[in-house]
Amino acid sequence: MITRLLTAMLFCVGVSNAWAQAANPLSWPVVSKQLQEHWKTTYPTEKVLKVEPKGSIQYYTSERRTEVDASWGWFWETRVIETQGAFARQVALVTVERANKTQARFEVAALFMRADNAWRFRTFAVGKVEDLTAAKAGDLPSAADAAEIFKASWAKARPDFDVQSVEVLKSEPKQHQERRWINYKLAITAVGTDKGTREMYGKRYRCTPEDYSSVLKLEGGTWVADDKMIRNVNEARDCKLAN
Repeated sequence: MITRLLTAMLFCVGVSNAWAQAANPLSWPVVSKQLQEHWKTTYPTEKVLKVEPKGSIQYYTSERRTEVDASWGWFWETRVIETQGAFARQVALVTVERANKTQARFEVAALFMRADNAWRFRTFAVGKVEDLTAAKAGDLPSAADAAEIFKASWAKARPDFDVQSVEVLKSEPKQHQERRWINYKLAITAVGTDKGTREMYGKRYRCTPEDYSSVLKLEGGTWVADDKMIRNVNEARDCKLAN
């Protein structure tokens, strides 16, 4: 997941200004145009697909801005600067397509100040982001495909079990920047082998590991299981005797 921070200044707006809203309204087309132009300049590798308003435009008569002087991990000084005038803030949802064809929706706050009898765009602050595409290439694996991948990986990583079946109970796609993965909640039916403990040998179990133990990673366009997490499954905790 991409995180974008407005590091230099933190904004805090003051009381509502009914005059600014009634006499000099800021229109949504102006906000949308400014956001798209600024996005192209700030993130040139991303294509803006859609810009949508979230709520109505808010108007203010004062603005407090906290400037932070920081370097080498140290905060040296903070200054609170209050400015009087006419200000506007519009929250919007910006949907973009990245260079790798994945898509994301950003929640942003566009900030304007009225000067020379016109609304002037100042900046935007990026808030939360929702990733809309989990896979870097191709579709997500089906439940049946995921089950086969995990079954083969358990056979390789856990010789102490003879896996009979794997059932996908739940899946959750994840991504962070270029990394793509899927967390799974699985129900694994297996029989203990002579490579494991004497107590489990020959007995049939139903194992339901935590989702962080059952992960498919996208590597070179192919979904593969995280064998290390499978080896770390705690069979004493996650496996119960089955009929």
